[in-house]
Amino acid sequence: MYLGIDLGTTNIKAVVTDGDGRVVAGGSSPVDIFHMADGGVEQDIEQIWAAVLSAIKAAVGSGIGLEIQAVGVSSQGGAIQIQNEAGEPFGRVISWMDKRGKPYDAKLTGELGAAWFAAHTGHGMSVVTPGQILRLREERLLPEGFRVGYVGDVIVSRLCSRAAHDATSLSLAMLYNPSLRKADPELLEKIDICEGQLPDLLTANTPAGGLLEEISQQTNLPAGIPVSPAIHDQYAAALGCGAVSAGDVMFGAGTAWVLLAVTDKLTGPVVDLAFECTHVVDGLYGQILSMANGGSSLSWALKTLGLEEIDSAELDEMIQSVPAGCDGLMFSPLMVQGDAKLTGLKLSHTKAHVIRAVIEGLACELAGRLKMLTDAGLCVKRLVMAGRAACSKVTPRIVSDVTGLPVACIEEPDVSAVGAAIIARSLVERDIELGEVIKGASKNCFRRENERNCCGQGGESKSPQA
Repeated sequence: MYLGIDLGTTNIKAVVTDGDGRVVAGGSSPVDIFHMADGGVEQDIEQIWAAVLSAIKAAVGSGIGLEIQAVGVSSQGGAIQIQNEAGEPFGRVISWMDKRGKPYDAKLTGELGAAWFAAHTGHGMSVVTPGQILRLREERLLPEGFRVGYVGDVIVSRLCSRAAHDATSLSLAMLYNPSLRKADPELLEKIDICEGQLPDLLTANTPAGGLLEEISQQTNLPAGIPVSPAIHDQYAAALGCGAVSAGDVMFGAGTAWVLLAVTDKLTGPVVDLAFECTHVVDGLYGQILSMANGGSSLSWALKTLGLEEIDSAELDEMIQSVPAGCDGLMFSPLMVQGDAKLTGLKLSHTKAHVIRAVIEGLACELAGRLKMLTDAGLCVKRLVMAGRAACSKVTPRIVSDVTGLPVACIEEPDVSAVGAAIIARSLVERDIELGEVIKGASKNCFRRENERNCCGQGGESKSPQA
């Protein structure tokens, strides 16, 4: 048995998987987000830690704790926990959503340029850590001899006494140079910190340490079992989805539609807003692209039309009642400044037309993101869809028809935690190549009717929006 922990922004999740990769137990615990008037967004590391222990206890409460062989940790990216010289938390966690560092990031980007950041960090601008460190220093909020931690490595340190994360975590914190495979020395110099102030950087399948005896007593997990370094939750989700071959594109269809494209070469970010990093699997790389208001567009449509309580089967039936192209109604989800609009609206259009138009618009926007990848010379062969929309019997078909690609659907809702459990398994099966461990362990997350090649093409004509 293997335990995977996912340190989400709003919920901490833990799952237990068996030797075949099947989820046999799970638990979760919510955590608060504190919004301030000045744009600050913070969390409490002690509350997060309490939620971790609660989720673990819920997952292993059926008496399977002593069967756990290893622990893997997945985490939200870029959530900063400043620590004092002794490694104790200093202030609250600064969320990746915190806006107070933006003016400092904008100034640094203006000084160094997008091309400099793309070459040094795999992202075309300064975000997250650099701006926050510059802000905190100017406001005299950094203690003497401070350390820069992140939620993932802080939790790992509490499990095994060593603060450690991998390249994907440091990349989304915006300090990692994928060409050098370490924190970028020039950027560290710019913000006046050194590598020794950061968590240890390990490969994902290198144990950070053994589970502490005191944690064993609190959770009923065996003392000394290996604990992984923290990996970024999008990469953990890709592992849970089995997106570990060049040409795979995993996209999470939740509130925000986020793509992670797997490639076999380092090209630089395909656009300034992409995040390029070394993949968890050696020899591969990833490009993360976001559709900021993806799933929230559908939520808006359902709420506006009074359909918030509709179940998935009814929603699928409604979508299927409208032909592809929605009789001329089109939805544009990502316009300037995040605005969206419906065009071609007629009195003959129904609620079903609006819902389908939103889904087709999102699928077309997704196709545009995929074109960014192919225009940069990257291969796109297969889509792997996770999140709420993946449970639909219609939406994946629309995505497949619009993009012209097969779409694999993942039925497991806690796919990042499953990816963390796969990393845990790799800590034990050290003689097996990580990619093979992932492929073997992730297969049970797919919807059974899609195991062979998922949704193919040809069920419907393509939307005229494409």
